[in-house]
Amino acid sequence: MRQPLAIVAAIAMMTGSVHAQTRDYAAVFEGLDQAVRANYYDPRFGGHDWNAISARYRDRVAGVRSDTEFQRLGREMLGELGVSHVAVHLPGQAGPTMGLAALWEEIDGHPVIVEIDPASGARAAGLRVGDRILNATAIRGPRDQPALLEVERCDGARAALSVPRESAFWPPRERTISWSTLRRGDGRSVGYIRADRFGDDAAGLIDAAMAAVGRTDGLLIDIRNNSGGNASALRLLAYFTEAGPGVALLSRPYLETLGGPVGPADVATIHRVQGAYTTEAVFQAVTHGRGAVMLMIEDIGELRYDKPVVVLIGPETGSAAEGFAWGAREQTEAVLVGRPSAGALLSSDRFDLPEGWGVTLPVHGTWGPDGRDYGDQVVPPHIETVRTREAICRNEDADLAVAIQTLEATWGRP
Repeated sequence: MRQPLAIVAAIAMMTGSVHAQTRDYAAVFEGLDQAVRANYYDPRFGGHDWNAISARYRDRVAGVRSDTEFQRLGREMLGELGVSHVAVHLPGQAGPTMGLAALWEEIDGHPVIVEIDPASGARAAGLRVGDRILNATAIRGPRDQPALLEVERCDGARAALSVPRESAFWPPRERTISWSTLRRGDGRSVGYIRADRFGDDAAGLIDAAMAAVGRTDGLLIDIRNNSGGNASALRLLAYFTEAGPGVALLSRPYLETLGGPVGPADVATIHRVQGAYTTEAVFQAVTHGRGAVMLMIEDIGELRYDKPVVVLIGPETGSAAEGFAWGAREQTEAVLVGRPSAGALLSSDRFDLPEGWGVTLPVHGTWGPDGRDYGDQVVPPHIETVRTREAICRNEDADLAVAIQTLEATWGRP
């Protein structure tokens, strides 16, 4: 027999309340603590006292009354490590909050919309590129409630919008790597590669892209919206630099054997692998190397590209994309244009916890062939641009304009 909606709602609320209060948060916390101790890549915890940190937060667990409160506590605890690639995952498939189906960049202290998913309800609700969000705290919230935004339009007018909360831009759009060729009136041609993700399919797409643009007079590689991926970025790097050591991934089992900080000698003799262009292959390589591997840049012979290359980066360039950017900056003659990257270069994995919870932790640190630690290091561009809201409202792309000017300046040199 059907129950009245009010009774059903009341039963659901009571069930959820009891479930939240009877969940064994102490057990979840112990699982979280042990996951960090066993899997966090740095046995020295970056100089932080993990025993003291976990003890302080353990004392607070008894006061937790809901999943949201426990997730907040876990996030705060992991946040004291001061690194990227950490997250505490709620039980089940869906989290309680969502944001907007849009990308934004903080300009002058406020988020400014730079892109909106074409299929989103946000567009239908009136959100527009160039809108300045005046109440940023309203962006994220319960998935079943709209975001009540106060926005300033490009013309200075203000509007109140009720924007549905949606998930967009993840997984990345397919194909994650796209390309095109522009033929100029002066007889030159420019290749353009946009790489939004270095995933398991990237190496094949990179080869296809370079086959199409490999005879151009200059190349633009756009990784401004690339959130990362895996070591397949080394395949793209191989087209612009000499074969040899690319990047070292070091994990806890290896780092525990060292008496101090990683140095050049420590990465010179570790296991070497080339062609590890999937996440599974990378993890296998680290395991085979007993916690350490040098991922090599392949020799692609006559396929090497010898014309000017400009790489576009920005604050959304993260993780493996930053690994590519560092390689391009330090090991090639490419010019980096844009704004500093995210500073989120580590390799992570997810682990199960009691009661259906999960945690993501950094499991590999990243070092250069010279022993330099690149973990979470911001990549600076050679030529830094300024992105203004006025330019966004005019649909201008300052990064691309400067990139083209850079190619033209290179062509003009004797």
